[in-house]
Amino acid sequence: MTADPAIEFRSVSFRHPASRANRPREVLAGLDCVIGEGERVLLTGPSGSGKTTFLRCCNGLIPHARPGTFKGDVFVRGRNTRDCTIGDLATTVGMVFQDPDHQIFSNDVISEIAFGPEQLGWPPSRIDRAVNEILEQFRLDRLCDRQTTELSWGERQRLAIASVVVLRPAILILDEPFSGLDAANAAGLLDLLERLNRESGMTIVLSEHRTEMVARWASRRISLLDGRLIEPPVPDAPLRDRPPRPGAKAARPGVVTLENVAFRHPGKVSPAMDGVSLTLYAGEATVLAGPNGSGKSTLLRLLNGLLRPESGRIVVNGRDVRESTVAEIARTVGLVCQHADYQLFGETIAEELAFAPANLGTPRDVIEQRVERAREGLGIEHLGLTASPLALSVGEKQRVSIASVLTMDTQVLALDEPTLGLDPAAKQRLAGLIDALCAHGKAVVIATHDAGFSAAVADRIVRLERGRIVDDRRVQA
Repeated sequence: MTADPAIEFRSVSFRHPASRANRPREVLAGLDCVIGEGERVLLTGPSGSGKTTFLRCCNGLIPHARPGTFKGDVFVRGRNTRDCTIGDLATTVGMVFQDPDHQIFSNDVISEIAFGPEQLGWPPSRIDRAVNEILEQFRLDRLCDRQTTELSWGERQRLAIASVVVLRPAILILDEPFSGLDAANAAGLLDLLERLNRESGMTIVLSEHRTEMVARWASRRISLLDGRLIEPPVPDAPLRDRPPRPGAKAARPGVVTLENVAFRHPGKVSPAMDGVSLTLYAGEATVLAGPNGSGKSTLLRLLNGLLRPESGRIVVNGRDVRESTVAEIARTVGLVCQHADYQLFGETIAEELAFAPANLGTPRDVIEQRVERAREGLGIEHLGLTASPLALSVGEKQRVSIASVLTMDTQVLALDEPTLGLDPAAKQRLAGLIDALCAHGKAVVIATHDAGFSAAVADRIVRLERGRIVDDRRVQA
């Protein structure tokens, strides 16, 4: 155990470089902070406050692998990160990124977990013991025969964390690790982190917006705002529950109907959808709940034609989807993917928000009205229109991605884990926006593990397990 702090920031500032679409922006501003050995730190703050930048300074990605202007010094167990390579720090600091697809590169689960130990030259017997232990701890043993590309978002998230924890670093950095995890896996991860801290003294720094599950675990909370520390840290305001919406289900027209739908991903033995029948109603927000890998994302992709059922029928506005192209279905069903990086491609926010409605032949003046309405509804006016969407924080990207589908003004809005990266204020805005959409007769369907957000928006909760609906209930107002 070193006598030095685990991590120390001394007058640290970081500014992103200027580009054609972006002005340089100071993400950290003269930050001083000390994290002691063995602390369990919860890092909080609004989207874009500098949390991810803070974490990337801890393992040397900044200043060594991210362009920009870096000032000050960061010390990791007494070593100045300026004088170390990222490889030098890798055995001391393990980092789990927000998006598991930025971290996973092996084809199968075991190879991914074994990769780090192999690079460190561990003997095969030690690698085998470590891999088996991690498989059990993270409940990944049932996924051993799966390709990593076949895993759900939450399963990939667990694998990414496992591939870092297997090395037992002295310091573990996690950037929103619970974002794609169901309640059982989130609780299991929290228990494991507590055990690692208690038994080995591992220092853990964890950034998270779903603070209700982490607050009691943390020994200390650090809050950022505009790249500066807030003292004392500001607790998150809870989301308000959904306001009552009048009207019985039977009085609302059905917009989308699934009739005994089955679907199996290529090469898979078990079906992702197994005889699902479901109707989505105008003016109603339906939440899809269920464990990782239960079929929620598959169902959403079936709704807008990205996937086609093997058997059964999906009817959108009275028309079987098998008789329609994806582009035709997209006029009725707008889909927001689980991670914004899969959906954003415009060079500027203005281009991103206008692309889909323009592609559908919407008049320019109508597009401009929708763009302004979406920006206001999601609280992203401050980002401007000339910034590059891919240069934003995860939460900011997520809101731009949602806005880019809102501008299509579809009758059905399908949202896959829409609160990824969103702070409580942004979640409350999104909940209010969903309420307004339902009040205007839209059908909204949301796949989420975020119980607080679900309580704030749901008229109805449909629970899936292993591709089947096991519960379908309306929420009492």
